[in-house]
Amino acid sequence: MTFIARQPGTPIAQLDHRAGHRCLDFVNSLVATNEPVPRDSLLTPSDYRIWAGMAGVAVDPPESETADQAALERARELRESILQILTAMLDGRPTPAAAVEHLTEEAARSFRSRRLAPADGHLAWQRTRRDLDSVTDLLAAEAAELFSRPEPLPLKRCIGSNCGWFFLDTSRNKSRHWCSMTDCGNRAKARRHRARRQEERAG
Repeated sequence: MTFIARQPGTPIAQLDHRAGHRCLDFVNSLVATNEPVPRDSLLTPSDYRIWAGMAGVAVDPPESETADQAALERARELRESILQILTAMLDGRPTPAAAVEHLTEEAARSFRSRRLAPADGHLAWQRTRRDLDSVTDLLAAEAAELFSRPEPLPLKRCIGSNCGWFFLDTSRNKSRHWCSMTDCGNRAKARRHRARRQEERAG
């Protein structure tokens, strides 16, 4: 799979998980995906392990550097397909067939690392492995579940400068524009304030 040219992004441990869904937080390890050159924070297997821990997914210590590197590349390819699907949804375009097929294959593959097990009177999915590859299995399954929901998906993309993070807008009137009012929202308000001050001085 061909990746867009990218530059290193914010260290993975400094990224917030604020999208409202784990697979969106995963895609948000890319920043400024709406800009010509996105910034990528998922650069090494160690980054992926840190991200998984922050996302609440337990991972065992590495057994093989080769296996970990292969798991990272698989995860980045999955992230690319999810990104293409999300972008098409927001643009009102048909979802790319190749990306949908890739997600379908990865979601089917996810059954190898999970099983149904009793849990408080019902059945729940339980992970059977805790390597890096199983994290990608989980993300593929969760992304497929998210995209196949029958109800409309309240998907938004942050309009903040050099951001472009995806999130689920669960606000009452669905009027949220930024991934976070504290960060992108406040920066936008500050820019508007500076612009008004400049106009007043110029006038």
